[in-house]
Amino acid sequence: MKHKLGAAQTLSLYEWAVLLQAWVVLLVLDLGLRLLPFPRVQKLAVPRRRAWDGAVALEIRRLERLVDIAARNHLYPMTCLRQALALQWLLARRGVLSDLRIGVRRESGALKAHAWLECAGRVLGETSGVEVGFTPLVAVDLRS
Repeated sequence: MKHKLGAAQTLSLYEWAVLLQAWVVLLVLDLGLRLLPFPRVQKLAVPRRRAWDGAVALEIRRLERLVDIAARNHLYPMTCLRQALALQWLLARRGVLSDLRIGVRRESGALKAHAWLECAGRVLGETSGVEVGFTPLVAVDLRS
């Protein structure tokens, strides 16, 4: 708990606002996924194009971190799909388009699934190699 309070003190006012936004978006997306078909939930993001530059890369890293913090400090555990959709929504609001990937792999005889984002050929918010560890089933494109 002491570590969380220390980390919270380092956030700027802007980061607190985005963190709150990410927390609310996670909850709304979770409810949407429970009540609506998946394509309707994902299309809540309205993409606008934005060129990839250093400022965009910095903003993406910041949003990844804030969505992770919001997910870890939510009412209940937020799955990778909810986190990927929340990050996709926040990115789209800032003009950054990303593609949702859903993949599977066999692990100890069981089928494991995972969702992540890719943007301009880069995996977002994940440890490296996630795209190799999971076989993509679906690439959902918001532009279609």
